[in-house]
Amino acid sequence: MRIEEKVRQRTKRQKIQNAVLISVYLTAGLGLILMAPNAARLLKYVVKYVGPKPLLNRRINQAISRLQERGLVTRVQTDKGNALRLTKKGTELAISIQEKEKHFEIRKPRKWDQKWRIVIFDIWERRRSVRDRLRCLLQKNGFVKIQNSVWTYPYDCEELFVFLRTNLRLGKGILYIVAEEVENDIALRKHFGLPIQ
Repeated sequence: MRIEEKVRQRTKRQKIQNAVLISVYLTAGLGLILMAPNAARLLKYVVKYVGPKPLLNRRINQAISRLQERGLVTRVQTDKGNALRLTKKGTELAISIQEKEKHFEIRKPRKWDQKWRIVIFDIWERRRSVRDRLRCLLQKNGFVKIQNSVWTYPYDCEELFVFLRTNLRLGKGILYIVAEEVENDIALRKHFGLPIQ
């Protein structure tokens, strides 16, 4: 196997483990996460790193085994079934990963794919602090506000979107759209230094 391929596989395994670790942390906090009812939640965070669905359960179980070996999670038997609990070391690592992810660096490709990424959110007034934090993170990552609660960016930023949805617990309150064009986008193109048609 070529060195580059080994590195890619190792990186992928690490991403899956991190996704599982963060999922347990966000879903259960410092408590337990029951495997059966919450497996679907783990899957949605991990799916983008795994590929075809038949591999999902196997990859998640492999990641959990590796996390156990590293002393980051423990399996616990409860009267409701198997559960996972983060160890102190696992909790510290999950918090550390989250802190790093707050400083996302969206990779800009050499050539723009002519698509706009649009984030729309609808967050209740009682969650104003979350709404303010979301606006701040979007602005910090280079998004431009085009209307109230509608922000745009020209490059692939799905990982940031998944992080925002998960970290801020927004669920269906935030929507990610990839659009072929935005009406009257000359100002946006100038802002991002993109070719003007």
